[in-house]
Amino acid sequence: MDKDTTRRVNVNKTLEEVRVLNAQNDKLLKDFGIDVLTFADPVQEQLDQFAQIRLHTGLCLERPEMSLLEEFLYQREAKQLEAKTQAITLSSDVVSLRLRCDDETKEVARLESFLEEVQGLATTTDEFEKERATLEKNHKVLKRKLQSIPNIPDDINLDELIANIQLLEEENSRGPGNK
Repeated sequence: MDKDTTRRVNVNKTLEEVRVLNAQNDKLLKDFGIDVLTFADPVQEQLDQFAQIRLHTGLCLERPEMSLLEEFLYQREAKQLEAKTQAITLSSDVVSLRLRCDDETKEVARLESFLEEVQGLATTTDEFEKERATLEKNHKVLKRKLQSIPNIPDDINLDELIANIQLLEEENSRGPGNK
């Protein structure tokens, strides 16, 4: 084997060992209830600063602890992307809710206008009672008047009545002096 191949094999073995160690470390941390993302604020800030420096400078150290920091960086970026996505979704929801609110406000204004119009047309209970009493009095007066009118016989000959009306109309059309 040449030097480069030997070196690559060694690097691959080392990476594999580091991955196994990282998995063991992660398991141990989880077993003890330690989460890298729940460190105290100063530690969290320092990790955040380190991750930012590493992101902007491309600094890459060959130590096993780097995978933990890389994971922290990726989780942080994932949270930022998720927050941006959620912000976009929420702003879209806000816009749609504002539109719905505007529509509902217009509907409320229309219904209030309708209510005012109906209330203007409607009569109050007192006015209704007064009008009802007046109508009942008028009904009684009309009933008395109808009783005072002589009864019209049921056997009126309509043909004879129509003929008499036509004769009267003919006499009126000829005039008083034309007979």
